[in-house]
Amino acid sequence: MKIAFSTDADLLCYEPMIFKGTSFAGQTLARGQNGQVSGTVFLATGENFPAKQVRAGHLIYLSDGVGNLDGIYEIVRVDSASQLTLSVLRADPESEPIPVGTGTSLFYRIGTFDAQSAEAARLLMEALQIAPDRPDAAFRLEDLLSTEPLRILSVRMVLAMVFASLIQNKETEALYRSKQQHYEQAAEQIRRRTLLRFLSEDGTIVEKTLAPLSPKMSRK
Repeated sequence: MKIAFSTDADLLCYEPMIFKGTSFAGQTLARGQNGQVSGTVFLATGENFPAKQVRAGHLIYLSDGVGNLDGIYEIVRVDSASQLTLSVLRADPESEPIPVGTGTSLFYRIGTFDAQSAEAARLLMEALQIAPDRPDAAFRLEDLLSTEPLRILSVRMVLAMVFASLIQNKETEALYRSKQQHYEQAAEQIRRRTLLRFLSEDGTIVEKTLAPLSPKMSRK
């Protein structure tokens, strides 16, 4: 799997509606009409989640069609080919899963922005000059003491990419251009004040700033 600093669950805190739409149908991993959920246990008979590369950190949209159960939930764990452990979005990802409810004959869809997260990670590693194709790099990714600053930045970069990709015509431009620009500006502001700490071979800690992110993160 490619390197990524943020997950779909990280994006949900800011823009939950991007996981309800079908604009990214090409990035749908699984979908069906026979979902069942009880508490935190989700079952879709005949499904094969591992084969479709579904994993913890992805999100699932569930709907019973009448509004009693309609929401987006974290995938905490893939338990078997057809069973997942789900949770309402948690403030602490290490806490116990929160039950999502009960329902049968549910529509489900698991879509992902993993591709955008991987692209954001590539740009960040280039800015840090620690890309895998840089054998002359002074530091490696594993020398980084904390990736949390990169997670925070990656979320804004990914959302900028998502909203840029949603712009298809004048109508959608009116809807999404301001969102794209908002997250691009937020990413740049965060980049400027981000300070990363690396552990050098001699045991000292070296601080590095991020170079400007180029090319533009919002590819169309």
